[in-house]
Amino acid sequence: MLTQVAFFTARPEQSDALGQRLLALVGPTWQEPGYVGYDIYQASDAAEDWFVYEDWRSSTDFDRPMQVPRVQAFMSALDSLCSEAPSCARSNGAPK
Repeated sequence: MLTQVAFFTARPEQSDALGQRLLALVGPTWQEPGYVGYDIYQASDAAEDWFVYEDWRSSTDFDRPMQVPRVQAFMSALDSLCSEAPSCARSNGAPK
């Protein structure tokens, strides 16, 4: 299993817009092959900080939806929504 975590910091006055754009990705993502889990969180102590926690069957399953138009449109909007580039971490899970 692959776990991907992405951290976003919204520009001033853009936190709600960023949150709405992130939430708009949830429903379609649930339909993707290889989807296991997808959660979005907003920091309780800093409204501009968001993170997305995703679990996928494999890196191939994660990479495929990154190429669809809705995700590409979101990625293109990040410069106007975020004060810095997202920070991402990926893990293939602990060995059993």
